[in-house]
Amino acid sequence: MKEFEIAVYGLGVMGSSLAKNLISKGFSTALFGKSQEERESFQAQGKFTVFSTEKALVNSLKRPRVIFLMVTAGNVVDFVIDSLLPLLDEGDILIDGGNSHFKDTQRRCHGLLEKGIQFLGVGVSGGEKGALTGPSMMVGGSKKAWDSCGYILERMAARVGEEYCCSFLGKEGAGHYVKMVHNGIEYAMLQLIADFYSFMKKGLGLSHQEITEIFTRWKHTELNSYLIDITAAVLAKKDGDGEPLVEKIRDFARQKGTGSWTLEEAIARGVYAPTISEAVFSRYFSQDTQLRKEGSQVLQVTIKPITLENYEKKLKDAFYLAMLVSYAQGIALIQKASADYGWEIDLPLAVSLWREGCIIRSELLQDITKALKESDKNILLSQSFGDLGKREQALRQISAKAIEAGVAVSTLLSVISYYDSCRTEKMNVNLVQALRDCFGAHTYERTDREGRFHTDWMEGED
Repeated sequence: MKEFEIAVYGLGVMGSSLAKNLISKGFSTALFGKSQEERESFQAQGKFTVFSTEKALVNSLKRPRVIFLMVTAGNVVDFVIDSLLPLLDEGDILIDGGNSHFKDTQRRCHGLLEKGIQFLGVGVSGGEKGALTGPSMMVGGSKKAWDSCGYILERMAARVGEEYCCSFLGKEGAGHYVKMVHNGIEYAMLQLIADFYSFMKKGLGLSHQEITEIFTRWKHTELNSYLIDITAAVLAKKDGDGEPLVEKIRDFARQKGTGSWTLEEAIARGVYAPTISEAVFSRYFSQDTQLRKEGSQVLQVTIKPITLENYEKKLKDAFYLAMLVSYAQGIALIQKASADYGWEIDLPLAVSLWREGCIIRSELLQDITKALKESDKNILLSQSFGDLGKREQALRQISAKAIEAGVAVSTLLSVISYYDSCRTEKMNVNLVQALRDCFGAHTYERTDREGRFHTDWMEGED
């Protein structure tokens, strides 16, 4: 019997695409789907080797066996691992390519290592098309497993020149953590695009066609990115009656959880990520349709006439800065988590994996990678982005016009808040500390002497 180099377990949309990717790269690939329907559907697409049992799949592999799991994240991954364990030998390798929570990956790494099984948690970005033609792959877990089969993952991945958008980033859940933050940045950028669209439409009174043309022109500027590309395509799509299809889509946003995980981690790590936060909460708030319906009738706003000269250049400068701030927040979170968890993630390397194949790929990432190689400071402070002062004025003007027009653009406003917070040498939380000490005797520190102090703030008051 032929000995296969790797197996793909799970033939759903992503699993099928990754399987075809592997086969197209010349790797002998054994396949398995849990349901008969899944197996038959894939088998009908070509001359593929699809096994009907887990035992037959495992026995078809050369040692050490490498099995790429593409199943639903959560308990299903544990169920599949438990069913495979009796069939595996020491040194075999399991790879989880789903959107697993990084803490689950940490747990699985340690648990499987005790049984002699090597484990990799791989964050895969790029959607169905990326999985087929070359995704971005963020790898964490067992370094021994990476040394053994990493070349396979690299060959599957997207490329920038001769560099693979796939690399080992650290032990335990490092790979899935970076993928999680990638998704948090994705949330921010998606909502920013929506906010800019809303401002153009409601604040500037531009037509749908004019807005579409602006996003189409942005594709050929420094804003060029996958999300700008698909925004132009989505806005240009017409329904059967010739009207823009996007205008007929219900304003009720759903999510799969990775954005919320990113926000939870930002809170746990103490990292300021307001744009990611507003993007996550925008999706939650979109579901409160009754409040918004009643509010549109009851809550009033005094709208001033909007005039914004040279608005397209200002929109472009503001969106550039908004993109950069979104990346900055995510990168700061990865940096803090790497230190807290002891992962020693190479930040320039991690960010470079996003340059191709993934959802948040953009031309801007070339400069961000360069900036991170020069310094580990917040990228807003890098000499690579020394022109932010010129763009800041545009962002401020657009934010002000959005407020005047009564247009809800929470992520846009969070960007200027983050920018201003980063340039605030002395924050106002000294008053917060005084108030906390006043009502709760929580103490405070002084600028002119060492130690912690408490004051009877109400002394002499009636």
